[in-house]
Amino acid sequence: MPAIKNKRILTSLLQKMYWIESEMEQLGIWEARIELMNENIEALETLSHDSDKHWIIIEKWLTKTNIKIPQSRPNGVPEHVFDFDGLAAQDIFSKILKYEVLSMNAYKDVLNTDPTVIEELLPDENDKKDFLRDFKQLIVDEEKHAIICRKQIGGFAKVMY
Repeated sequence: MPAIKNKRILTSLLQKMYWIESEMEQLGIWEARIELMNENIEALETLSHDSDKHWIIIEKWLTKTNIKIPQSRPNGVPEHVFDFDGLAAQDIFSKILKYEVLSMNAYKDVLNTDPTVIEELLPDENDKKDFLRDFKQLIVDEEKHAIICRKQIGGFAKVMY
């Protein structure tokens, strides 16, 4: 059964994910870089660069579908300040992992949108195919990010998705 059956709900989710990728994840990763300095830099750079790539992809689809690009925190996205002061790398990556799993699940919801809603948003068949391809890639990237975080955490991390 499709997770999203309404264009307005899909629009809202896309705006939220734009905000999470462009603002929240970036701030969290930068806060982690400040706290960890040169430790785990390769993992943090991968997460940061991919997050930049992700919000650019979402921005492309917001623009193409004439959906307003959020300039402030969208409704439903909590105000959040990352404070990693004094935390060990494992604890920092454990917190980052939660957002990677959140993003992955949100992108799965986008892919599970009722096809008529996607068609309403993107009537051109090529656009629909490109849209679905982009979101499949976002899921793959988020799965990779979860693996990166788990590796930095070491051992088993309990995150349900």
